[in-house]
Amino acid sequence: MLAILAVTAPIFLLIALGFVAVRRVWMPREGAVAMSRYALLFALPALLFDTLSKRSLDSILVPDFLLVYVSASMITYGIGVLVASIARRTSPLDNAFFGMGLSMSNSSYIGYPLVAQLLGDSALIAVVMAILTEVLIILPLTLILTEFHRERGRGSVLRTLGRVLRTVGTNPILLAIAAGLVFAALGWRLPAPIGRTIELLAGSAAVVALFAIGGSLAGQRVRGALGPATAIAAGKLVVHPLVAFGMLMLVPTLDPTLGQAALILAGLPMVTIFPLIAQRYDQGEIPATALVITTLLAFVTLNLGLWLWGIGVPG
Repeated sequence: MLAILAVTAPIFLLIALGFVAVRRVWMPREGAVAMSRYALLFALPALLFDTLSKRSLDSILVPDFLLVYVSASMITYGIGVLVASIARRTSPLDNAFFGMGLSMSNSSYIGYPLVAQLLGDSALIAVVMAILTEVLIILPLTLILTEFHRERGRGSVLRTLGRVLRTVGTNPILLAIAAGLVFAALGWRLPAPIGRTIELLAGSAAVVALFAIGGSLAGQRVRGALGPATAIAAGKLVVHPLVAFGMLMLVPTLDPTLGQAALILAGLPMVTIFPLIAQRYDQGEIPATALVITTLLAFVTLNLGLWLWGIGVPG
């Protein structure tokens, strides 16, 4: 457990530092927002592009991993929507954000540094495939269901799909992944000065992103609805990794290291933009509370899960 904590504790301490810095006004909240935008628009895209562009295409996309992670995320999404619909006695279309909260991990900000330190650079392709799952499947599905619920037959289906495609298609992380895949497929290399610039940007990603998470948490208001928020937290930290574990039992051919990466990624807190997207549809209160609760509890559940599954344990 001490060996695991030596890896995970610095990650959560950086998040805590960002939280305290904003709460104690050592840094203005706008500063944390600016850091988050820097990570999203520059550092993380550079990191993902740098990781992908230096690999061969056939080593990046692993069908067995995609089968495990996509299936686990979609099953967990369905569980979230179904349980919320029964509990709230509302349409499944009105509960898309419950599914998103259970199934969309913070693979970019937390998953990348955690997988890199626990499993090494060879496992980072798992992070990329998880991000593709989240950006190309979970996020669009949530937006489509929510848009259809809001329109309730009044709007054009094509117009709704167009809005979703614009949201997804302009995501800088997805664009960086696409560019990295093109470079990997064609064997291209950037000129040395540009490549070095990308590497410098990539090197700043982890620290800035983790600090920004803490700053964003400091800006979240924990209000009522603790019951639903706690249920989302439990689903994200317990149900998602358990479903992933079940899928791994059904796909024994997956490389063990990538299997461990799938468990790590499934056990992470949900993505930081979860309440921000929900807020656009007047559903931000429960997601904001769930994000804070999940991030706090993740330090316990993630370390316990790593210890139980023997991930990151020497020997």
